[in-house]
Amino acid sequence: MNLPSFDFTNWREHPSDNRYVVFFFKSEEESLYFNQLLEEQKISFESYADMEEPTYKFYFALSKLDSKRAITLNHLTIGKFRSPFIANNLFRYAMIIGMILILGIGVIGYLKAH
Repeated sequence: MNLPSFDFTNWREHPSDNRYVVFFFKSEEESLYFNQLLEEQKISFESYADMEEPTYKFYFALSKLDSKRAITLNHLTIGKFRSPFIANNLFRYAMIIGMILILGIGVIGYLKAH
């Protein structure tokens, strides 16, 4: 599938049939979980695995009528398998405390100036 170089979504309108939406995943674990969620919600789909594709190997095509529910399931799938933005807890909390301190200093400075 020919994809744009900079895009945050992992779904597109089907290239040859605009009645369908295609979702694509890099890992088999994600695709299996998405498959499971689609089956639980009784959403009909077709799946395809292309092991020769360098990036996205697992594809799901489903009707545009089900796309809103499928996008919600897609977000659940991505959320389950994503890594935290800041993985180290110590650094994460130090950053939050630092930002609160900077914001506090700004508010104090504003109040003292007026």
